Amino acid sequence: MAENPETPIDSLLHSLTVVPEVRWYHLADPSSSALDELAAHFGIHPLQIEDCRHRRQTARLEEHERYTFVVIKVLAGRRANNHPAAGANAQAADAGDPAAIPDRRSSGVPRLHFEDFDIFLGPDYILTVDEGDCVLVEALKPRIAAESSLQKPDSIAHALIDAAVDQYLPALDHLGDFINQLEDRVIRRPAPATLREIFRLKRGLLEFRRVATGMREAVNGLVRRYDSVASPTRQGDRELRIYYRDVYDHVVRVIDFVETYRDLLTGSLDIYLSAVANRTNEVMKVLTIWGTIALPLLILTSFYGMNIKLPLQEHPDIMEIVIAGMGVSALVIFYYFRRKHWF
Repeated sequence: MAENPETPIDSLLHSLTVVPEVRWYHLADPSSSALDELAAHFGIHPLQIEDCRHRRQTARLEEHERYTFVVIKVLAGRRANNHPAAGANAQAADAGDPAAIPDRRSSGVPRLHFEDFDIFLGPDYILTVDEGDCVLVEALKPRIAAESSLQKPDSIAHALIDAAVDQYLPALDHLGDFINQLEDRVIRRPAPATLREIFRLKRGLLEFRRVATGMREAVNGLVRRYDSVASPTRQGDRELRIYYRDVYDHVVRVIDFVETYRDLLTGSLDIYLSAVANRTNEVMKVLTIWGTIALPLLILTSFYGMNIKLPLQEHPDIMEIVIAGMGVSALVIFYYFRRKHWF
């Protein structure tokens, strides 16, 4: 008896399998027609397919009868790793690994770019969708293949979300280092270029906070999902609520750091404005002092420059007398300013 030929959807699922014998399918092109075939096979709502194709979505969690849809935000161009190797990420960042630090603009300001990573979590499968720039899948594939305890859809979803959140703190560490350097520059030599960098960083941190807030709500939804007794989650996967609480704590720490750095930038902006105002006041003070000292000199020279009869005009030493009067007036004004401690 001949074997049944493989159906087109089976062939597609086989080509998208990330780890052999594990029902984890990954699609790196959301515009592909394969996504429509997968949606028809797994019963995915068209709105979620539209969200996959229209990027820059807000991180969120949506529960459906047959699956759970999660949108997470991943730092583009950064290496993700599993939870135990989070320290290795930090070490790579500290060592100056270009794949573990934020990109920089020409002005030197670190640039953080977030990409959408979509997860469809079903009862016995997990489908992930991105645009091909994310490195989460390649980073986690060896770990998933090596640990049989992780070869479950719920565990894979947790590993992906945990790896995405683990990217945030090293990126914030580099932002913090740059902000410290920026503060030193503001104090030593405030310049318009520094002011532009401050505003760019404030906008970047505002975007980071928006992303982290969305991730916090999504992870909180997953915590409630595994806490709920009425949830369709298998009993063996309920222990994931403890791990998701740990991820939630990490996201809260990220938000705290973002707020701290925003406060530091606000302080740097105040220092910049104060330094510029003080420098302007110093310049105005010097100009005012010299203008006041020159005022009696201008009066004397203008007075004796008139074409009329003046006192002592015919005196043979009139030039020396006028110069002496100018010198004495300048010294008197200078001495008066010094007594007042105006400079």
